[in-house]
Amino acid sequence: MKTKMKVKISPVAQKREVIIVGDVEMGGGTITDDFIADARFSTLILGFATQNIPVDLILNGDTFDFLKCPYVVNGIRTYPRHITAQISLSKLEQMYLSHTRVFEALSVFVKKKENRLYFIIGNHDPDLVFSQVQRKIRNLLKNKDKTRDSIHFTFRYDQFGVYVEHGHQHDFLNKVNKKKLFLDFKGERILNIPWVSFSLISNFMTMKEEHPFSERIKPWPLMFSHHRVVVHKLNKRSFEYLFKCFLYYPLRYFRDPTYWVPTELFREIYRRFKDTHWDVDEVMAVFQRKQRWKRIETHQIHVLGHIHRWYVEEHAGRVFIHPDTWRDEYIFEEETRLLKPKDKRYVKVSLENGRISDWQMVEVPNIRKNLHFDEVIKDEKGWLRKAAHDEGYELKL
Repeated sequence: MKTKMKVKISPVAQKREVIIVGDVEMGGGTITDDFIADARFSTLILGFATQNIPVDLILNGDTFDFLKCPYVVNGIRTYPRHITAQISLSKLEQMYLSHTRVFEALSVFVKKKENRLYFIIGNHDPDLVFSQVQRKIRNLLKNKDKTRDSIHFTFRYDQFGVYVEHGHQHDFLNKVNKKKLFLDFKGERILNIPWVSFSLISNFMTMKEEHPFSERIKPWPLMFSHHRVVVHKLNKRSFEYLFKCFLYYPLRYFRDPTYWVPTELFREIYRRFKDTHWDVDEVMAVFQRKQRWKRIETHQIHVLGHIHRWYVEEHAGRVFIHPDTWRDEYIFEEETRLLKPKDKRYVKVSLENGRISDWQMVEVPNIRKNLHFDEVIKDEKGWLRKAAHDEGYELKL
C-alpha cells in the first residue's frame, strides 16, 4: 500500500493551501457516536470548495470511528472482533446515512479540478486499508473521473515541507503493524488491529453505551476523580478482562490470532494501572525523539493528531502542532464544576510556488453553552441528546 505521494503543482496553481483537520470520529449516529458538528464541519469544507485557491484537505486520522461504530444486523448491535471488509462496508454505510451532510460537502470539494483529499489512516479507522472501503468512499463522494486521482488513502502526508500523520504509531498501545495489516482466520481476511482495540470492541463498548457522555469529558484523570462509579467499573472490568486474556483466552481460543497478547504488554499495563493512566501517550515527544534526524530536519511543519489536545511548539525554524479534535468534547473546570465545550481548530498552511509562505492555527468559535458536570452524570443519555440538538444534529439513541 502506498504511504507517500509526490504531487506536481500545475503552472496555473502557483498558490495552494494545505488544510489539516484531525480526529473527526464520525460514527453511525448511535449512542457511541461522538461527532455531532455536521453543520459546522460541512460549512467549513464547502468554504474550501468554493475558494479560488486549490486545496489539499488532509483529514488526519480517525475521520471515521469504525472502532466504536456497531455492526447492526436485524436491528441488533454488535461489535465483532473479526472485522472483514463486508463488516467495514456495513459500518461505512451507517456513517454515510448518519452524516450525509459531511459526505456531500466532501463530494463538492473533490469536484474542483485541483483540489485533493487525503484520508490519513488512524487507530479508529484502520478499516480504510480495505480496498473495498476505499472504492466505496470514492463512490459515495462521486469521484468518477478515472483520469484524476483526487482522493488518497495513506498513513502520512509528506509534501511541500509539511509532514502529517495521525500519531498512533508513536503510542505503544495503539500502533499497528503496517507490514501485516491483515490476518487470516477461518478462511477470511480480517483486520489486524492493536490488542487494545480488540479489547475495546469486545469488552468495553457496553460500558461506553452505559456512560456515553463521560468519555467526552477531559482531562480523564480529573473526570475519574469525580466520577467514582466509572472508575470502579473500569478497573473491575479491566482486571477481569486481563485475567481472561492471560489465563483463559489463550487456551479457549488458541487458534484465534485476535487473542494473542504481545509479551511486552505486561509492563505497559502495570504502569497504566499504577498511574491510573487510561489516556493516550504524549505522542509528539516520542515522534520528536524517534524522527529528529530522519524527518524533522527536512520539514518545517509537523502535524500530529490522536491525543485530542491542542498544542503548538516552535523552535529552530520548525513547528510542531496538535490541532485537537472535532468530536464533541468538554473541558472540566473543577472549581465551578462546569463542562466547557471545546473550540474546534484546524491548521492552515499557505504555499507560494511550492514553498511555505505562512501557517496558522485557525479557531472555529464555540457556539455552545457550558454544561454542569453533576447534572450531566445523572442523565448522560439525556444530555447527549441535548448536546446533539444544540448542534442541529439528531442522534439515533
